[in-house]
Amino acid sequence: MTAKEMMGKFSFSQMTSNSDGKTSSSGTMGVYIIIMSVLAFVYGCFEFHYSGKADVMMYSSANIIVGAGLLGYRKSVDKTSIENGQVPGMKTGEEKPVDKPETTPDV
Repeated sequence: MTAKEMMGKFSFSQMTSNSDGKTSSSGTMGVYIIIMSVLAFVYGCFEFHYSGKADVMMYSSANIIVGAGLLGYRKSVDKTSIENGQVPGMKTGEEKPVDKPETTPDV
């Protein structure tokens, strides 16, 4: 599968998982906060239309930023661990797997 084919395929589970495949609590809460804040923003639009109060829209916009920050935090933790030489999915104290050179059979 090429990189272009992989980019065209969206997976909701990848958005809430770490690089090692485990569900990330910060990613899951980030998605949950964004969804709930967008719904609150839509409600705030109706409230602003009928009463002229923009409080709900303002606070839900701030919550959307918090949710996006949680998603960004999850990605930065994954990137930092990979840059420090940790293999995703490897437990602390395990040795890093060594790449074995491929041998070709003698003919």
